[in-house]
Amino acid sequence: MNGLRMFDFIKSMDFVRLSGTAGEEKGAEIIRSECASSGFDTQLETFATQDGEVISTELEVLEPYHKVYEACAFRRSACTDTVAEVKYAEDGLPANLIESKGKILLLNVGINRKKYEALMAAVPAAVIVGDGDFWDRNEETNLQPGMLRPFVTEGFEGRLCAVSVRKKDLYDMIVSGATKMRLKVVARDFENTSRNVVGTIPGNRFPEQIIAFTAHMDSTQFSHGCYDNAAGCAYLLELARHYMLNPPARTLRFIWAGSEERGLLGSKYFVSAHKEEVDKTRLSVNIDLAGSPAGHDFAIVTGPSELTNHIDMLLKEAGHAAETRTDTYSSDCIPFADSGVPSVSLGRFGAQGMSYIHSCKDTLQFISAASLDKTGEMIELVVDRLVNAACLPFERTIPNDIKKKVDDYLLKK
Repeated sequence: MNGLRMFDFIKSMDFVRLSGTAGEEKGAEIIRSECASSGFDTQLETFATQDGEVISTELEVLEPYHKVYEACAFRRSACTDTVAEVKYAEDGLPANLIESKGKILLLNVGINRKKYEALMAAVPAAVIVGDGDFWDRNEETNLQPGMLRPFVTEGFEGRLCAVSVRKKDLYDMIVSGATKMRLKVVARDFENTSRNVVGTIPGNRFPEQIIAFTAHMDSTQFSHGCYDNAAGCAYLLELARHYMLNPPARTLRFIWAGSEERGLLGSKYFVSAHKEEVDKTRLSVNIDLAGSPAGHDFAIVTGPSELTNHIDMLLKEAGHAAETRTDTYSSDCIPFADSGVPSVSLGRFGAQGMSYIHSCKDTLQFISAASLDKTGEMIELVVDRLVNAACLPFERTIPNDIKKKVDDYLLKK
C-alpha cells in the first residue's frame, strides 16, 4: 500500500459529500476514475433516500427575559409557528416528560428511536437539543442541524418538531430560566438519489466464495470527511489495485457505499438488492476511520470469536499493536452481519482532542501518509491471509450475543 498515493486521493476528496448531493456524486466519480485508471471496472448503483430542507428557523425567548438565539431545525422536522411554555426535560426520562404536552422541551441528549417514541407519546410542541460544546467559538464551528431519519420516525402519525441550538445557548436558556418562547420552523421533505460504486475481482481458486469490502464515501454536513471516511475509500482503492495485479483465491466484491451517515443506507440497499450474492459471501471487511497520526489501530469483529482470535494472533505475531475485540461497529458491516455474514472492521481510532469526526474539523490537517502506511500494514496482513487462506479459520455464523446487539442496533423487536 502506498501512503502518499492514498494521501493524494484523500486530498482529491477534501470537500463535503453529503448523502444524495452533488458532492457525493462527485466523490463517486472520483472513485470510479481512480478504479478505471487501474483497469478496474465499476458500476454505479443508485437508490432513493428520504431527505429534508430547512427553509428557516426562528427562536425567541419571551419570558422572563427577551433574547433571540441562533437555531436550526432538524431536516425532516415538522413545521411550527407557536408561542409556548418552556420546560427543561433534562435527559427525557419518563419522569422528565410528565406534563410536557404542548410545551417546548429543552433536552440534554440527542434523539434516537427510543427517545423519539417517548417524546411522541409526551406530545410536546417542539424539542430543542444542544449541538457541539459549550466552548465552541461561533466563527470556528457550524451549528449542525441534525436529521430525523426515516427509521426513527417510521410508524408514527405526524412528525416531531426538533431544533438544534449551540450548547452554550442551551445552557444559557437553562440557567436563565426561560419559561416562554416563540418558535417558527419552515421546512419541507423531499426524496433524492444516493449511490454506491461497486466492482468485482473474480477468485481463481474458490470463485464461489465471496469476500465483500466496504467503505463509505459520504460525509456529514459541513464535514470534508477526510478521516471519516475518504481514508477508508483510499484503502479499498489500494486493495483493488493490488488484487488486479495479484489475482485472489476468493472473489472480491468492492462497495464504496453512499449514505452511511444517514443510517447505513448504501450497504442496506446493496444487501437487499444482491441477496443471492450475499448468501455466497463468507466475510465482509469494512474500513472506516484511518489516517490519524495520533491514535491506535483496531480490528473489531462482528462475528465468531475464532475470527477475532485469528486476527489477534496474526497481529501479535507480526508485532503490530492494535485493539482487537468482538463487538458491533456502527458502520456498513452491520447490514452484512444482519444477513449472517461475519465481518471485521479495520482502521485507526484518532486520539481524543487530536482527531475529529462529523464536524468541520475533519480535514486533511489530521491525516498523514505515514499513518496511512502504518495502518495499511495491518490491513494488508489481515486481508491477504483471509483472501488467500486454504481454509477460512471460522464459520459463517453470527453468535447469539452479537446477533442481539445487531438486532438492538437495527431497532428490531
